[in-house]
Amino acid sequence: MKRLETLTEATLRIIASLSLAVLFLLILTNVVARSFDLGGFAWFDEIVRGSFAYMVFFGSAALWIKRDHFQVDWLELMLPDGKARWFLRSIVAILCAGFLAVMTWYGWVLFNKAAALTPILQIPERGFYAAIPISGAVMLLHTIASLIGDTKHTFLSGDP
Repeated sequence: MKRLETLTEATLRIIASLSLAVLFLLILTNVVARSFDLGGFAWFDEIVRGSFAYMVFFGSAALWIKRDHFQVDWLELMLPDGKARWFLRSIVAILCAGFLAVMTWYGWVLFNKAAALTPILQIPERGFYAAIPISGAVMLLHTIASLIGDTKHTFLSGDP
């Protein structure tokens, strides 16, 4: 299970990093082209939108898996290890799972409803929207797995 988690996180991080690199190169090229009156690129916005979506959603999922995202954990750290900390983390995990389930569901609905093609490159819009349900599902599954792991650790390891 840990190996799958590591592989998933690395894959998501690579996709997000490549998307960031594409964004950087496109914006740099566009700025240089406009600075020297070489004109703009008509297809620029289409690729930027897709790259940005994958960078944000897959990057968020990668951070979620490693718990590297911003979090306010002062209350959790004040609680002693054991059932009190498990209870707080469980409440937070259940709330997050609810949000992620809704995000994944409506991301899937949006993905299925998107039938349009981008105006210039004729790329299916649904390809950009796919990042939402994929990242949502990954974060939801990880949240559920973490909740189960925390519960096993708390109640089966003999913690107070």
